[in-house]
Amino acid sequence: MTESVDWAQQWAEFAPHFENGLSTVSLDPYENLKLAPGAGFGDLSHPTTRLMLQVMKSRSDGQIVLDIGCGSGILTLAASRMGADHAHGIDIDPLALEHAEKNQTLNHLEGVSFSYTWKKNPTLVLMNMIYSEQEVAWTAQKLSSTPKTIITSGVLASQRERYLSMTKKWGWIFQEERQEEDWLAFVFTQ
Repeated sequence: MTESVDWAQQWAEFAPHFENGLSTVSLDPYENLKLAPGAGFGDLSHPTTRLMLQVMKSRSDGQIVLDIGCGSGILTLAASRMGADHAHGIDIDPLALEHAEKNQTLNHLEGVSFSYTWKKNPTLVLMNMIYSEQEVAWTAQKLSSTPKTIITSGVLASQRERYLSMTKKWGWIFQEERQEEDWLAFVFTQ
């Protein structure tokens, strides 16, 4: 017998700015996002999510965004708020996709979609997941070599050199790096 998780309790305990059953994500200077509790990762309590949002602000406008491992949809939805032409989130967890769609409805956002896969060529790719999962996820996507910007996080500072070696093999060109606590975020072009 599996134990069910009380997502409202979990989010009330860990999600910043949680009030009246919702978490508020400031995207200053853009309109805030509201997130309902649910199974998808991403409530702004983790440094990797905060790093991703910082880096995305100057890079989302006018882009076709693919968020690999979208979780709660926070990055997909934020990309839309930040001016993306279209933002699509993919995830392997049906509960995460359901959670992301609920958050899309909550925020009344159009030009956003969620599913298990996506075949269009993005101009901006987002991946906020641990290093070992990124390797599997990137390889599985088989994205064309169309020039794009790639923003990643979920890499520990101790994994930096190994990670950069792997991304170099993929043909990614290092552009920028940021750090919060022991976590790193990167910007690459391809």
